[in-house]
Amino acid sequence: MNNKIAFKQFCEQNNVNLFGSFWWWNNVVKDNWDVLIHKKDDQILACMPYHFKYKFGLKAIIPPVLTPYQSISFSIPDDAKSDKQLSFVRKSLEHLINEIPSCTLFLRQVDYKEDYLLPFIWNNYEVKVRYTYILDTTIDKDLLFMNMKDTLRREIKKAKTNTHIVTSNNVDALYLLKQKSANNSNEPLNYSKEYLIRIAGLIELGKGSIQEITENNKTIASLFVCWDNYQLYYICGALDPDYRNSGGLSWLLWEAILQAKNRGLTFNFEGSMIKSIERYFASFGASPTPFFEIKKVNPGIIRPLFNKI
Repeated sequence: MNNKIAFKQFCEQNNVNLFGSFWWWNNVVKDNWDVLIHKKDDQILACMPYHFKYKFGLKAIIPPVLTPYQSISFSIPDDAKSDKQLSFVRKSLEHLINEIPSCTLFLRQVDYKEDYLLPFIWNNYEVKVRYTYILDTTIDKDLLFMNMKDTLRREIKKAKTNTHIVTSNNVDALYLLKQKSANNSNEPLNYSKEYLIRIAGLIELGKGSIQEITENNKTIASLFVCWDNYQLYYICGALDPDYRNSGGLSWLLWEAILQAKNRGLTFNFEGSMIKSIERYFASFGASPTPFFEIKKVNPGIIRPLFNKI
């Protein structure tokens, strides 16, 4: 049995998060990926999928685009005491680290719940703190709204007065808005429409949705979210730069928060380290939540080529 088949079976038998699932890696990442497996006899204990590419002729293991976490999944016995659980994770990580293919760059971001990374540190990997924003949706809807910044509430009320919201499967409109925003900010869009369409396959599975804001039959904002059994994730959104004062994107995010609440899930903004974006997400009342980036560059002589990745 090859590792990908073993990974598929593991995911069918265990409750893994969306970005650690076989479906995501097989259908979204699709190319240039593999998975490391830790087994004991015929039992799979842990899985670590990874994505690779080549730069300057050198191999790099890096996150796939629009994949905020590259989770490591474990099959920890339900009845194991806490010291046994820690020992299980430690041994599994040590095994997986030893199996990582030779590469010039290793870069990985793990879910905020994966906070035991000492085996990586012991093996000379750098571990850096990053932040996302998590919103607890269990409180009353009115309180959720009141917890938002005053200016944000006014934006949403304005958008409700002047525009309309619709549920759509329109990947084309979303991607066109992403392109227009990228052109306006002179920042290249680092994924194709075909890649976004692959993620939108979650809609047919009942695990994703696109909502749009329209004005005079024109789409001015669009937002794509997806979810698993744990959280609802903001994956991709865009606002037409010509309608930056419409409040459209804020209304879409508010509706996504309500969708998370209705599903009994927390809302993950997939936060940014960029100051202006951080402030915007914080204005929704979400809490800054640390997660970790794992990095290793080898050999040292080519470190400057990869340090900015």
